[in-house]
Amino acid sequence: MAREGIKEARRIQLIEATIDCVARRGFADLTLARVAEAAGLSVGIVNFYFKSKDALLIATFTHMVEDYRQSAAQARRNAGASPVAQIEASIDNDFNRLIGNRKRVTVWYAFWGEARWRPEFLRLCQDISNQFLVETSAMFRQLIEDGGHHHLNAEQIARGFCAMIDGLWLDILISPKPIDRDDTKQTVRLFLASLFPTEFGQRVAAAGPSASAA
Repeated sequence: MAREGIKEARRIQLIEATIDCVARRGFADLTLARVAEAAGLSVGIVNFYFKSKDALLIATFTHMVEDYRQSAAQARRNAGASPVAQIEASIDNDFNRLIGNRKRVTVWYAFWGEARWRPEFLRLCQDISNQFLVETSAMFRQLIEDGGHHHLNAEQIARGFCAMIDGLWLDILISPKPIDRDDTKQTVRLFLASLFPTEFGQRVAAAGPSASAA
């Protein structure tokens, strides 16, 4: 592996170790020494890549944001041009085990909880929220146009959709039992079927019970 590749792999190793540490203990007990231990590396190596705990946390949050952006964009590309297919792909992505698992959701909420007091976190939170709202509004705007639902407001529906995803992620965080992912996705479809019965009503009716917990 080339030197730059090794450096990037080590950097990602430390970021993933930080995610593990925050998921287990939160920010209060996070130290570079604990991150080093979790990564199986020395504190000196952590300091070589990240000059402070804040720098490591900002890099970790940035990494999570980019991971989410890329995953969501890829899901929409794979879905094709249909807005219904793209919305379905977005729902599937948000509750994908690699994106919407308890560890990752715990860390997302840890950063969101700190955003009020940390301008760097707040900026990243605003960026990802604004981008997701813009992209989601575009999908609903196309769906409204294609289906002739001109009485509906795409931005309002997108905001409700995003808020529902956030709330269901909170269920992942606080539920004493693993959530049923298919049931959770069905909850989102029920909301959409009330607004777009032609496009989502049959999907709700066709989906049966499952036990896809995680």
